[in-house]
Amino acid sequence: MTSLLGKRSSMVLFHNEIGHQSHKVRIVLSEKGITADLEALDPENLPKEILEVNPKGFLPLLIDRELALYKSQLIVEYLDERFPHPPLLPVYPVARAQTRLILHRIEEEWTYHVDILEDASATTAKKNSSRKELKKNITNSMMLFDGSEYFRSEEFSVLDATIIPILIRLKFLGVDIPNNKSTKNMHEYVERMVENELIQESLTLRERESFFTD
Repeated sequence: MTSLLGKRSSMVLFHNEIGHQSHKVRIVLSEKGITADLEALDPENLPKEILEVNPKGFLPLLIDRELALYKSQLIVEYLDERFPHPPLLPVYPVARAQTRLILHRIEEEWTYHVDILEDASATTAKKNSSRKELKKNITNSMMLFDGSEYFRSEEFSVLDATIIPILIRLKFLGVDIPNNKSTKNMHEYVERMVENELIQESLTLRERESFFTD
């Protein structure tokens, strides 16, 4: 590990102040009460030391002693295993498998397109296509919002940590989901989660200014 990263004596998260993948990990840190140093980086201008342990330049990047982890879902799984309370996945195997299936669907149908919309190098045509697909896929997922306090659960889970960063960015990304009878449960879910103290704690100043100001 490079000298810069090797000097770290505590857990550190290198993150994108406005990216949904980074926000997902910050939500998990907040929910679990994990102490970590947060260091914001420009994803378009990463330091050489970061690229040495993270060649593709993915953010967020978690450094925990000699461990360097990138890709947000791997980081979330690691944090959930290292800090098991409160758990982010159901205890029972069937419920855990069902949660992972939904997560897989979200990753393929939502996350993929949000990543493109946040990519400064993506073409306008590609972004327009992803914007259209994202709106369609979210609209087709309304049956998943069943009125529970959290997403598909009475307790906070990895699903909440994954979808809330996406849903609060929709307007900013140019994706409009009308508020009507069929989308009512989703919009009410977002309102509840935005008011959640731990979600509020996870937000950066840039996110507050970008997503919650008229």
